[in-house]
Amino acid sequence: MNITKDGLVGITDRGKPSDALATHDEFGHLTGKQRSLVDSLAMPGQSAIDFVLPRVEIRRRDVHLS
Repeated sequence: MNITKDGLVGITDRGKPSDALATHDEFGHLTGKQRSLVDSLAMPGQSAIDFVLPRVEIRRRDVHLS
């Protein structure tokens, strides 16, 4: 169901306007920003960050189904 296909949808909290629901395209037009997901997650200038994950050892355990 796409309830926002005809424009913005107003959301109220106890009868008072509180939020609005918009499609992604409409939000982009309102904010003037059109970015892809890759652009949104990118961290320009941060490629030199050392990111080392410690090794995790996962051990199997016996399962008792009684």
